Amino acid sequence: WGTSVRNALFPIHGDEVKKFLLIGSIKFFVILALTLTRDNKDTMVVTECGAEAIAFLKIYGVLPAATLFIALYSKMATIFDKKTLFYATCIPFFAFFFLFDALIYPNRDAIQPSLSYIQSLFQISPSSSGASSIFAKLFANWTSAMFYVVAEVYSSVSVGILFWQYANDVVSVSQAKRFYPLFAQMSGLAPILAGQYVVRYASRAKDFEESLHRLTRLVTLSGVLICSFYKWSNDYIEKSAMLNGVQDGYGAKVQKKKKEKMSMVESARFLASSEYLRLIAVLVVGYGENDPLEINEQWLRGKYLAKHFPEICDSLLQDFQSTLQMSCGNQLSRSSIPMRWNTNGSWETFRHWLVFQLALSFFWAFMPFVY
Repeated sequence: WGTSVRNALFPIHGDEVKKFLLIGSIKFFVILALTLTRDNKDTMVVTECGAEAIAFLKIYGVLPAATLFIALYSKMATIFDKKTLFYATCIPFFAFFFLFDALIYPNRDAIQPSLSYIQSLFQISPSSSGASSIFAKLFANWTSAMFYVVAEVYSSVSVGILFWQYANDVVSVSQAKRFYPLFAQMSGLAPILAGQYVVRYASRAKDFEESLHRLTRLVTLSGVLICSFYKWSNDYIEKSAMLNGVQDGYGAKVQKKKKEKMSMVESARFLASSEYLRLIAVLVVGYGENDPLEINEQWLRGKYLAKHFPEICDSLLQDFQSTLQMSCGNQLSRSSIPMRWNTNGSWETFRHWLVFQLALSFFWAFMPFVY
């Protein structure tokens, strides 16, 4: 009985624990940096440019930057090996966050034009409240807008490309069913830690600049540890491969046949030729449709908090994130155990019921705002 409970709660075999912890730690620190930069970018843009600027930055800043990044990443993937590609993708983000805190933000008054100069240059009335007024504020606070765009691209790249691409390479199918739910639970602790760090330490600084210093210290440490755990996990997996041959003890192929690298256009053609991948693309696009809801939610809570509580806006958002993540962790714990216990195909039925339950709860929660 004790073994069954242990397998349900922590189904990692003894010789897999080190591999699991090393890879899981990468995701933990990826999410930790993501949470700190995400809420910080919202606070900066809302307080300096207004919550309405978020929608403009999503369309005219984040979308072009993400497209450019994908094109650059595709090119680098044809040149570098996987390890070099990981570092070349990860390090520039954290270098930017460090330089923003050390050089760009402290000198923002010297490198940013004034709002009145932008308004006079483009002949925008100071009393204007339309799109031109928002663009003027973004130009006058371009450093915060740039931070927002880079942090948004990082949030998309860090989990989907940096972590999951690596995890899918080194975790076998038999391990994935046991590892992946626990990866989610382990990384779910990161927003809680980030929230409490901001509430109990960073938000108690004398001004926002000092608060940014404190946030950047933890973000920079997270970047160092992401690269460190990536190196340590690679060293461990390669060492295990040498001891166990081509495969590790549970069938994960460590030495894989070298695949031909495709260009961005060739990759797009390959994806379009597969019906299976086209259906997955539909799921991804459907998931992306949540962005308008995210923008509206950020606009509502951001505008209210920035207007009434500008000095504690960031700490309130982090408290909210901590509470939200604890709720998500509870739901994830309840759903992952039946997934691991499945032996007769009943997981398919349970998954459908879980999605229905979450969707019903979501729309029920939004009913008061619709009517």
